[in-house]
Amino acid sequence: MESKNLDLSPILKYIEKCHEGDLLSLTQTLDKTIFMLHFLAEDIFTDFERQNCCHVLMELKEAIMEI
Repeated sequence: MESKNLDLSPILKYIEKCHEGDLLSLTQTLDKTIFMLHFLAEDIFTDFERQNCCHVLMELKEAIMEI
């Protein structure tokens, strides 16, 4: 991936506003979201879609934990 100057201020503002700047709170919410996705009716997402959504959220969580 080519290095770019990205404006991350929207995500930083979200973390500050909704999680009071607490990254642990955000990662816990992501964990709960991933857990809840497994309990949606099977006709909402295919197993593949559910797996992809969970994967994206887990990658996001891991990236946040590295911060």
